[in-house]
Amino acid sequence: MNRFSLNDSVVVITGGAGHLGFAISCGMADAGAKVYALGRNNGKLARLAEENSKYPNQRIITISTDVTDVSQFEAVVQLILKAEGKVDCLINNANAAKREGWNDLNLEKWNDGLSGSLNHYFTCIQTLSPHFLKQGHGSIINNASLFSFLAPCFPMHLDLGNAAAAHHAAAKGGILQLTKYLAALWASNGIRVNAISPGYFPQKRGVERLDYMEEVTKRIPMGRIGTPSEVAGAVVFLASDAASYITGQNIVIDGGYSIW
Repeated sequence: MNRFSLNDSVVVITGGAGHLGFAISCGMADAGAKVYALGRNNGKLARLAEENSKYPNQRIITISTDVTDVSQFEAVVQLILKAEGKVDCLINNANAAKREGWNDLNLEKWNDGLSGSLNHYFTCIQTLSPHFLKQGHGSIINNASLFSFLAPCFPMHLDLGNAAAAHHAAAKGGILQLTKYLAALWASNGIRVNAISPGYFPQKRGVERLDYMEEVTKRIPMGRIGTPSEVAGAVVFLASDAASYITGQNIVIDGGYSIW
């Protein structure tokens, strides 16, 4: 089991206090990692910081920053490197894309959507990759989502208008292909690049839209939607030595949704 341990690892996660990011940050800390959770929502960061009180040695450090701003992210990375001397893993998880229907889009909204979902994956990797190359190892894990390879099932979303936007699907497909590209580029340099594709993990499960929840769950072979903690295990695995021979892969965490 020691191969699954992240003891002495330093992890940077963007969107580290969000819906899935919170669970991933805690999962990495549970496995022994020192986690730097970045985000823009100070309320969510405060909640994660409170959760950190349960861990010895302050394993989770929250930092308020906008990772879409290259200069801000570069400054944070320099602070982390100065404090820790290394970074072992980058988890790209932040997402700021809006849910917009096709008829609501124009070029400006399309570009904003790509910027909120895709561009900062590139800039964050570009910032940390020289460090990974210099130290001769590193793990990059990108959140790609189901829409990196599937289209939304629009009837399932009823009249809610909450299906993924076209720019979001295009961005997530780009993330999956970027993952494969960089995995091939850096495989001989000790850098592994993988992706995860979470399925449906809706934040709101209110009784007022049980019809929507029923539409979602009946399309999932396991018969239920996921909980954020069920994403963390795959990320811990990919970051650990247990996945030392795995690169360029996409782990789908969807209760079987994509197999039908």
